[in-house]
Amino acid sequence: MKNKLKLSLPLKISQIANKINQSLSKTLKEFDIAPEQRAILYMIESESLINQNELGFHLGKDKTTISRTLDVLEKKGYILRKYAKNDKRSKIITLTSLGKEAVNVTQPSIQYFREAILYDISYEEVEKFFILLDKISLNIDRYNSEK
Repeated sequence: MKNKLKLSLPLKISQIANKINQSLSKTLKEFDIAPEQRAILYMIESESLINQNELGFHLGKDKTTISRTLDVLEKKGYILRKYAKNDKRSKIITLTSLGKEAVNVTQPSIQYFREAILYDISYEEVEKFFILLDKISLNIDRYNSEK
């Protein structure tokens, strides 16, 4: 049974990630914002003076995916890209007032979703879960560095 659990772990994580993404897509549909877009808007709001590379690093997304999502957000009027003062190759991304409004108006739905998926799960269990996920992430990094 232990071996079966180890073999099914990547599949289970993938299934849960897909469920979360599908549920968030439904939740955010009325706001015309995809989960990836909302995550980027939230990250920009949370971090001052963030650039595209930092967004990709924090969200675990490649440069192309981040760039495409930023293009969409810029067309929607949610973000602005400005050249960094000390590095003209780097653009700092900031929220517009419309972008801030999008974060604020979606926040209650996001909070409700978080509470719903963590129903009947203690804070300690969530903490342990994050510790396990961090260990798995480190093991994946170690595996990838060996290849």
